[in-house]
Amino acid sequence: MKFTILRLLTHSELGMFHEYRRQGKERAKQRAINFDWDVVDTVFPSAEDQDTIAINCRRFEDEHTVAEVASWLKRQHRNWRFEGDCPTSPYYSFVDPGVLFAMTVDASTTPATASWVAIPADHPARAAILGHGESARLGKSAMIALYGDEGQHCQAVLSEHFPQLFKEEETVPVTSRQEYDSNRNDDDAAPDPLGLFKILARAGHSLPSAIADLVDNSLSHGAREIYITFPNPNASGRWMCIRDDGTGMTPSGLRDAMKIGHQRDYDDGDLGKFGYGLKGAAWSQADRLTVVSKAPGGEVTTLTWDKGHLAKTRRWVLLSDPVASEHASSVEIGDSGTSVLLTQMRPAMEPIKGKTDTPYAQELAAIKSHLELVFHRYLEGKARGREKVVIRLNDEILRANNPMGHPLTKEYDQHRIELPDSTSDKAPALYVRAYVTPNEAEFDEYIKALPPLEQRVERERHTLNGRSNDAQGLYFYRLDRLIKWGGWEDLFAKDEHTKLIRVAIDFDRLADEQLQVDISKQLVRLPFAIIKPLGDLIKIPRAAARLRYNKKGRSVPPLAGGANTATGVTPSTPVSSGPIVTGTHVVPVAKKDRALIRLVSSGDKPWQRKTGFKGEEVEVTPLMPTLVTLVQLIEKDAEAKAALSEFLRVLEAAGVPDKLTGKV
Repeated sequence: MKFTILRLLTHSELGMFHEYRRQGKERAKQRAINFDWDVVDTVFPSAEDQDTIAINCRRFEDEHTVAEVASWLKRQHRNWRFEGDCPTSPYYSFVDPGVLFAMTVDASTTPATASWVAIPADHPARAAILGHGESARLGKSAMIALYGDEGQHCQAVLSEHFPQLFKEEETVPVTSRQEYDSNRNDDDAAPDPLGLFKILARAGHSLPSAIADLVDNSLSHGAREIYITFPNPNASGRWMCIRDDGTGMTPSGLRDAMKIGHQRDYDDGDLGKFGYGLKGAAWSQADRLTVVSKAPGGEVTTLTWDKGHLAKTRRWVLLSDPVASEHASSVEIGDSGTSVLLTQMRPAMEPIKGKTDTPYAQELAAIKSHLELVFHRYLEGKARGREKVVIRLNDEILRANNPMGHPLTKEYDQHRIELPDSTSDKAPALYVRAYVTPNEAEFDEYIKALPPLEQRVERERHTLNGRSNDAQGLYFYRLDRLIKWGGWEDLFAKDEHTKLIRVAIDFDRLADEQLQVDISKQLVRLPFAIIKPLGDLIKIPRAAARLRYNKKGRSVPPLAGGANTATGVTPSTPVSSGPIVTGTHVVPVAKKDRALIRLVSSGDKPWQRKTGFKGEEVEVTPLMPTLVTLVQLIEKDAEAKAALSEFLRVLEAAGVPDKLTGKV
């Protein structure tokens, strides 16, 4: 396990250099460089149970001399310090705050071996490293650790400028580019295996999203039970297995599934798309992918893609070696099914900051919450045409987290919007349903009988383990699988006062092309033609969400016929550009509130809502005499004025003032 570690040193850390002290710059008495706990836990997984980690280091004594010094990392409360070496050489007279500390470390040996250098602010190597995207996370973290190829650029820069300390090494014999070119047939235009591996490995997956993509494959093969094994790397190294009881694959079927971009006929309910998911998701996390599969009544087949073998041969050659004994029990399947085994997994690069859990515990929690949300309809047994699915993570059965499923959530009717300009026989469509979730007071009241720990868990599940303001917006479901959520896709801006609204948008494979579902099935784009119809559908639920946020809302039951007798207004109408919109909405009515409604002598609309020094107020003009009379009758009734204000707000959302202009 080889890492590149980067840190911009601070004033307090430079006391480890004698020359800094001799120059009278030191104030603190620290004699060590700080190592962030998450970096140490990533580089040295066994550090969880240790207080000291030995490292044999190489570094410059002067410009031409390399010294080897036995050093160590020592636990200091939550973080660690790099100790045991305080260079005395005048060579380090250049050190000042902001000097770049760069270390390459091989953590696979005991003691670990490392080389480090302090790079001055004006050195071209510092500019080359900090000017590259590999250093991006230094903007968020004081120290970062780059694993293997993640730090390829940094390693090349260090080797170029400090060859005495850093040598470019290959971990396995690699066929050179020239050798690869000379050996291939002139008509052979196949992609370079190693190059394509590296491209696909950077396709934008996090560990939770990669696992979700692998679960997609299990569901596409009819799995009803899925077992995810992800043991603590402190005990057994970093590996993972996703095993299912689906239909499995024949030997030829598995070989096809291991091909990059293999095209097949997808069923209507198949979650696959590009023939990429299995390989891309696995390679984004591991250098070795092994798949064991068995179709009913067939034989067990095992095939492996190995990055080291691709680098050595530069040929698309699958391995059929048996699974190593330490993983054999995890890949065992019954009458049929598939096991996907990831080994030589790369460590997590971005641990969650500000939490006391170990990186492994954080990863488990992130995987759990992601799968419980993304596959909640499958876990609930509500995915169309599918039996209820059970997913286990290290023997724990996952519990569906339906973002619209809270008992106090108010549900609106579903609407169908046809996507325009379709060339298929069956028009692709979006099915849109809005939900208004409980406000904080209602939610707190609902969970108050639970113990404090369970209250916290329920609150985190309700906010999707983030800020509730970020949970508002659109939730895109592709074949009942949640692929993107939160935010408004430029329909509206995020608003604290509308954070209670969540809108489910369902679609199937027919809409993939027009929504431009990306290769990782995590992104969609809304066609311009449906943005306004979709926005119009959501306006009234947004107004209801605003009311409920203010703890003033109660819902009026909708009646048949597309209109609500509380208002006499049809909430939405068909749009001529293609969308078909039907159904009714729940319209909120306000409780008692301080509302300013006043009569004015002129205006180009029956009423206008404005914000002034006294706050929000509604100005009613003579254009609608009946409204003027109503305002006069309720002049001293604050509750009636509040109800009228919110009634008018609903009409505003439906565009009624503009429609009435000149027609009253």
